Amino acid sequence: MCRRVQCSKCDKPTWAGCGMHIETALAGVKEEDRCKCERGSVFGSLLGKWK
Repeated sequence: MCRRVQCSKCDKPTWAGCGMHIETALAGVKEEDRCKCERGSVFGSLLGKWK
């Protein structure tokens, strides 16, 4: 299940989870108010922490 979270880059609402419930997680958030940042991969995020 997806949930609403704040983007750490732009501080706008985005989602975390499986990706199948995005619209439910972001219900009430206008499209123009949502995060537009590129989503990174989990693997890439983990590697970035070790640098």
